[in-house]
Amino acid sequence: MAEVTKDMKTTKDDSKVENQNKDMSNGSVAANEVDDFQGTGLEINSDIDVNNETVRNFESDGIAVVKDGVNVNLQEVESVSNGDDGFEIRGGINDVSVTANESSFNLNGDDGIDVFGKNNTLNLDRVEGSFNQAGGLGVDGRNNTFKINLSEFEANKDGLVIPRTGESNNFDIQNSAFFDNKDDGIDIFGNSNNFTLDRASSTGNKEDGVEIDGSNNKVTGTNGNFSDNGGDGFGDDITASGNEITLTATTFRNNGDDGFDIEGSDNTITLSNVSSDGNEEEGFEIDGRNNTVTIQDRSIFGGNKEDGFDVDFRGTENTIKVVESGFRNNGDDGFDIFGRNNTVTWEDVQSFDNKEQGFEVDGDANTITIKDSFLLDNGSSGFSFDYTGENNNLTINDSEIFRNAEDGIEILSDKNTVGLFGVDIFHNGAWGLEVAGDENRIEIGGNTTFDSNENGAILIAGSNNTIEVLSGTNLTADNIIDRGSNNTINFA
Repeated sequence: MAEVTKDMKTTKDDSKVENQNKDMSNGSVAANEVDDFQGTGLEINSDIDVNNETVRNFESDGIAVVKDGVNVNLQEVESVSNGDDGFEIRGGINDVSVTANESSFNLNGDDGIDVFGKNNTLNLDRVEGSFNQAGGLGVDGRNNTFKINLSEFEANKDGLVIPRTGESNNFDIQNSAFFDNKDDGIDIFGNSNNFTLDRASSTGNKEDGVEIDGSNNKVTGTNGNFSDNGGDGFGDDITASGNEITLTATTFRNNGDDGFDIEGSDNTITLSNVSSDGNEEEGFEIDGRNNTVTIQDRSIFGGNKEDGFDVDFRGTENTIKVVESGFRNNGDDGFDIFGRNNTVTWEDVQSFDNKEQGFEVDGDANTITIKDSFLLDNGSSGFSFDYTGENNNLTINDSEIFRNAEDGIEILSDKNTVGLFGVDIFHNGAWGLEVAGDENRIEIGGNTTFDSNENGAILIAGSNNTIEVLSGTNLTADNIIDRGSNNTINFA
């Protein structure tokens, strides 16, 4: 393998460099370019093939493209231990086409690969960008296109970083890994970038597997793995807005914080057939506002140290739809709403074997609809309005709540509206329904039944509550124990 060292400064013009172990020290640059490119190993200003070469220990970049519109082919090239970037398309350089195969850009003082300019195209196949002081791949420019396959970005600051200046770039990343980086595996500060991920992984990074700080980015991924990171597996920061994230058959496991975390606003997230389990905090957490989240297609949130899914107290005005999915064996609740004015819809959902509640509401003014679902075998209640959860609206249709250690449903707070229609509440460890708060309104109808609950069907311990029992239930006056005051119980 030929080698270019810091004592050999080379400019290639209309050249082809092959594996001939040739002396590359005879190149020169024009006098007016010496200051601009001082300390660069290989400066490219025309079409070039570089095969089986090593460029190392230069004070600036190992390889730099300095002219628009050139075609660069790198085969088995190493650009390592340079003072700045291993490979750079410099600022203001546009319309460059780069193909790199079986090449490495490691141990450089800044990025392994850094792309400024716009409308450049890079095809990276079996490329390694590792142990660089900044990013394995940094994208500072606009409207560039990247195709990355079978490549690795290890032990950089960030594996892939897109600063604020990086906008409207397109990434097709397949079978590639971002791992053991000192900050994030993938960090997106820029706006309006588009990602397609297939079998991409971001694991073992000190912070997040993927962090989005920018806005209006689009990420579509299948068969991904965002696990074992020190922070979140995948998430967007408080500055992120208007991003669209669609992930299918993806895993978020054993992360030091949440599996998936949304702190920004106005984002759209769709997760299908995902697994978020074993995370130190929540499987999925929303801290932001006005986000739209869809969880579907047999997604599972299980074995997390805290909640399976949590809308934190800062989470307001979010719309969440969960279909054909489950929350199981979490250290606190299966599903928890601490925020305000959120809209949650469940259809064909199971929440079971959680240490506390299957579904808990601590926040105010939320609207919750549950249909064709199961709340069972939880360590406390199946569904709970906690003491702080007021002015919420809950409707449960055609569902079952059973074998929970305490109540099937408990209402500890005030001024909630509850409708139970076609709900079977049975074999719970205390009451089927316990109302300990005040001024709640509860309507029970549509073939709702209470059977074999340990303490009985319904206990009212609060004041000024109203219970309307419609036709079609199995309740009688004897099934409702009123130990409070000024409560109203009506039978149709």
